[in-house]
Amino acid sequence: DSGEIYVDGRSVKAEPIECKRVIAYIPDNPDLYDFMTGWKYLNFICDVFGVSEELRQERIEKYSSMFELVELYDPISSYSHGMKQKLAIISALVHAPKLLIMDEPFVGLDPVASRHLKDCMREHCDAGGAIFFSTHVLEVAEKLCDKVAIIKEGRLLRSGTMEDVRGDDSLEDVFLELEGD
Repeated sequence: DSGEIYVDGRSVKAEPIECKRVIAYIPDNPDLYDFMTGWKYLNFICDVFGVSEELRQERIEKYSSMFELVELYDPISSYSHGMKQKLAIISALVHAPKLLIMDEPFVGLDPVASRHLKDCMREHCDAGGAIFFSTHVLEVAEKLCDKVAIIKEGRLLRSGTMEDVRGDDSLEDVFLELEGD
């Protein structure tokens, strides 16, 4: 209800368009334009974010190959949930955002695609980007996250570096202890 949010040093209130340009969001249940083909959808996203022809071709090829999404010329309405999730991930990555916000990004992904997403997430952070993601799979958070926050019913129970929050226990043990409080 109050406060200020800054993305890449810019106020969300004062400069909302500039902030949106450097953010990508991946929902747990992607709501895509089913009447489009995957190819048209990705090009639409590239148009929205002003990605050049050269970069869009390179990035679409890179990520569609990485996530084995070869059905780009089929209508999105024919895609399975996993294929839609892959398309949503590619559409988020294609404009090279500084901040990724992901809600349960691994839902519907096969093990190979999950591994590729984890690798992309690590590369993104190592290159100076940031990722906020929610997960109920604590092992994933434990392996991927530099910092973690445990939230229950809208209340922040604990946050900090993985080492600070976890201590000598597993993240699951910490979560279960806090859940019992």
